[in-house]
Amino acid sequence: MPAIKKADGAELHALLSRDATRAEQLAREHGATNAYTTVDALLADDALDAIYVSTPVHLHCEQVIAAAERGLHVLCDKPMALTPQECTEMIAACETNGVHLQVCFLFRFHSCFQQIRTWVDEGRFGTIVHGRMPFLKQYQLTPDEWRAQPEKGGGGCFMDLGPHSVDLLRYLIGEVNAVSAFYNTTTQDTVVEETGGILIRFDNGAQAFTDLSFSVPQCDIILELYGTEGTTWIYNDNGWKIKTYFEGEPQLIHSQYEDLYQYQFEHFAACVHEGVAPITTGNDGLRANEILAAAYRAGETGQLVPCPAT
Repeated sequence: MPAIKKADGAELHALLSRDATRAEQLAREHGATNAYTTVDALLADDALDAIYVSTPVHLHCEQVIAAAERGLHVLCDKPMALTPQECTEMIAACETNGVHLQVCFLFRFHSCFQQIRTWVDEGRFGTIVHGRMPFLKQYQLTPDEWRAQPEKGGGGCFMDLGPHSVDLLRYLIGEVNAVSAFYNTTTQDTVVEETGGILIRFDNGAQAFTDLSFSVPQCDIILELYGTEGTTWIYNDNGWKIKTYFEGEPQLIHSQYEDLYQYQFEHFAACVHEGVAPITTGNDGLRANEILAAAYRAGETGQLVPCPAT
């Protein structure tokens, strides 16, 4: 909500919370005109142009479709839905109703990754051989929260953290055609997975690995990308830094703090108002879900699982 208030082209008009007291408190705190406790009441607000769906994952599909049928443009949090089939239904509803659909893949908006994408497009890495993105954090799940319940969150660290890393690796390296994976739970008493890894194979011959966990207190490495003619690492050392190795010369580039939520809302507004081509789309959300679904099958079977784009 603070990011919406800061974003050019956006205005926080209304919010929803199941708790009426909390809804009113948040509205006062963030300057929203209206506060609602039901989805129907929110969607009936004629002043709305667009909606940000940031509810638990199992609610995304029905709420995005309801918003689309109301004629509202939609920004949906990740993962887009519980299953690829739900993603397909959401995309179809938005297309049928002529509304814009965007998925919350924040990393794409950071200048570090925009710069790397430019280098990729310019061919500075040569042939990309390998990538790695560890997304390791310390988060203690409790049995009663939705992230710990497969029917509400879809899974553990794969579904909660994996969409970001899977999407960014695909954005930088190319389309995915197969995955292998493993996962388990050793340090937390949960039904969903707490730690795991996904090995990804791309159409261009590259491969990448994303490490995922809810049980690691600190991980400074953010991204590694290796090519036949160049290499880059992004890491956190009192701020993000990019270390590159192109044409035999190392270079260190410092990055300032960036409000990725603000950037995302500004981009979303520009897509809606000005017809700017979106950086993230519903199809990107669908592909992330397809890749993660394949990763779960790979972890269950111990086999490489094909995951071609259709």
